[in-house]
Amino acid sequence: MNQNMIRLPNDLYDALRKRALKQHKKLDMMVTEWLAERLALPTDGEVVAAFAEEVAAFADLKPTLQRQYTNQYVAIYQGQVVANGDIKIEILKQVHGELGPIICYIEKVSTAPARTVRIPFAWVANT
Repeated sequence: MNQNMIRLPNDLYDALRKRALKQHKKLDMMVTEWLAERLALPTDGEVVAAFAEEVAAFADLKPTLQRQYTNQYVAIYQGQVVANGDIKIEILKQVHGELGPIICYIEKVSTAPARTVRIPFAWVANT
């Protein structure tokens, strides 16, 4: 493992050192565990579940959204509108700029029925 150095203000370093001693841990191990906990990436299943929740929230909110955001894109995060506008990618940039790399659902609010997409089925033989 590579060794790296992080500079900390003295008061923060002293507080970390005291906490590490109290927990009978080495300071570097305590910092490593703390960072790993907070920087842990969600699993694929967690991402899919979070995205599905935002899609469901959009569907639940759609009647209300149609009154306020017709023909605009909205970004749904934790069941609420966090951004809206006319350009989908700009909304994503805004959301990530304000909230970080979160899982959200961005969709256009329209009174038109959803498009139906037909995907042909293909069977591939093992060769």
